[in-house]
Amino acid sequence: MPRYVAFLRAVNVGGRFVRMADLRAALAEAGFGDVET
Repeated sequence: MPRYVAFLRAVNVGGRFVRMADLRAALAEAGFGDVET
């Protein structure tokens, strides 16, 4: 089974910030398990 790891810090795209709680929820909803921020 493949394992994915992503290290993100200070997510800011074009002046729009992504809260870590929102990012965690989106990744969990996409099917990733053990999502931590």
